[in-house]
Amino acid sequence: MQMSKENQNWNNFSFFLFSSLLIGILFCLVTYQFISVSSFSEGSTWADAYLYAFSYFNYTLFILIGGLFFYIFSLLGLKRTSKILFLVVAGAFFTYFVADSFVFKQFRMHLNFAMLEMALLGRGQFVEFTFEMLVQVLIYILLCFLTVFCCGYIASKFFKTTAKVNASVVATLILGFISCQLIYGIGFAKQNPEITQVRQVLPLIRPLRFNKLLVKLGIVTPEEIYSVSLPGKKAKMNYPLSELNCKGGSGYNIVFLFVDALRYDMVTKEIMPNVYEFSKNSVVFKNHYSGGINTRHGIFTLFTGIPGNYWDTSLQTKSGSALIKALQARDYEIGIFTGAPITMPEFNQTVFATIADPRLESQGKDSIERDENAIKDFEAWLTSIPKSKKFFSFVFLDNVHAAVFPEDKENTVFKPYWKTVNQLELNNDFDPLPYLNRYKNSVHYADKQLGRILKNLRDHIDLLKTIIVISSDHGEEFNDNKQNYWGHNGNFTKYQAQVPFIVKWPGKGNVEIEYATSMLDVVPTILPEVLGCSNPVSDYSVGENLFSPSKDREYRYVSNYSKDAFIEKDRIVLINEVGLLNYLDENNRPSSNKEIPSYLKKVLEETSRFLK
Repeated sequence: MQMSKENQNWNNFSFFLFSSLLIGILFCLVTYQFISVSSFSEGSTWADAYLYAFSYFNYTLFILIGGLFFYIFSLLGLKRTSKILFLVVAGAFFTYFVADSFVFKQFRMHLNFAMLEMALLGRGQFVEFTFEMLVQVLIYILLCFLTVFCCGYIASKFFKTTAKVNASVVATLILGFISCQLIYGIGFAKQNPEITQVRQVLPLIRPLRFNKLLVKLGIVTPEEIYSVSLPGKKAKMNYPLSELNCKGGSGYNIVFLFVDALRYDMVTKEIMPNVYEFSKNSVVFKNHYSGGINTRHGIFTLFTGIPGNYWDTSLQTKSGSALIKALQARDYEIGIFTGAPITMPEFNQTVFATIADPRLESQGKDSIERDENAIKDFEAWLTSIPKSKKFFSFVFLDNVHAAVFPEDKENTVFKPYWKTVNQLELNNDFDPLPYLNRYKNSVHYADKQLGRILKNLRDHIDLLKTIIVISSDHGEEFNDNKQNYWGHNGNFTKYQAQVPFIVKWPGKGNVEIEYATSMLDVVPTILPEVLGCSNPVSDYSVGENLFSPSKDREYRYVSNYSKDAFIEKDRIVLINEVGLLNYLDENNRPSSNKEIPSYLKKVLEETSRFLK
């Protein structure tokens, strides 16, 4: 009798196991929808096979893990109920997958709750459902559930297997899943776009990466990981939409002087005297936001003029940036001088991908020495450029990001300051003043370095033919809103997203601009005015000219690794990690205004325009 009961339990487990295997086949079939509009459609047979295999093992295992819960539920004597509930949940998941395939075909992005909310509650702003559309949608939903229930019926009728068979099948499934993950990890390290695009093509997956381990094992070399050469030509980001046509323009030299993690409110006579003095004869943008609350997206949006959500595709395809491409088209000398390495984040493979042998890193034991090294290299480079040669340079100082400065009498201006930073001590009750003073001291020291650079520029170049920009990649918070936020990449308030933006532009004079601007506006200002690019701005950017205020500037687009935010005048509309719309006030607290913005349809087009 005991043996009979055990066999019944294993037969019951067989239902969940083989239902999952059959439903996985459905996922595999629908995967064709994703392949048909991706670079895989032009790839090798091996690439297609890998994508199908990844899809099958990933989603089948995902469904089976969910099925284990219902199997345990069935052991309580509710076998029929547990089976039906399992198929309902699996049917809902499969319906989502099918719906996502249609969304991906049209927009090259995946379905999330924010898009559903816009579609269902957006009062026709996003999509207007006709009666015929609703009927068609319902038919699709019914077909999805029907096919899933058919899989369950087949599994219950024809697959009543033993414990040994079930164990072998599960082991094979796990082995297949691990194999696909290993292939992805090696493909990512070797920059194989036919493999790495799996992450963009399929929804709800997070493949493993293990570059350091592969280097230690000798499977790949650091050179392979940091290379900017494309292994193949099949994977392409459609950016710019057409070849840049750049002739004429003012032809000014351009100098970007950036300080990592510089807050918007640091440019004062006491904290940054050199930059403050510089600002008196410059255009000062008082309401300027970065395109990201981290270095990756802040710098990416500066050089490309497109939102940060394009980062992964740009990294895989080495698509470069419109600004650098336009400079190269106009035969500018280009110099990149950063304290931190441009391989972390991988700027050498994204915004600077079209530059041959860029300066990858500075030598030095800390940020102070590395910044010093970058400045010295910049000074040497500047004096080596022929007077007749136009140039662009990007100097990026890192000491403020680490809040370090020479802790001597001369450079310790703000007291008391936190002498030894211990992030574990930070909490909502921690007094921010010593930490903020340490930060101010580091900013004050960075200002000295900027003063040195500005003097060098005055001594060696014609400032009447040079644009100089001083800014940052993102801000830095010191629990300003009493929500225990420290640093950056945590929220989208002005303390983390707003940055100083000071521009000395020949002929523009000294003026303070109060209207909203963004880092996305830099490229569409420089390309037509300085480099003479005649393409429509929509070919290479989603921004606007910095000097042309528009009534349509309803928001600024800001992103981080997992969230997208649209910063309005008095509200932050946030798409969070799971795709849900959140509405926050300017202090990162829930907003009473939960109206779905009309511009989200435009945002959807902008965030997919260069993937088509």
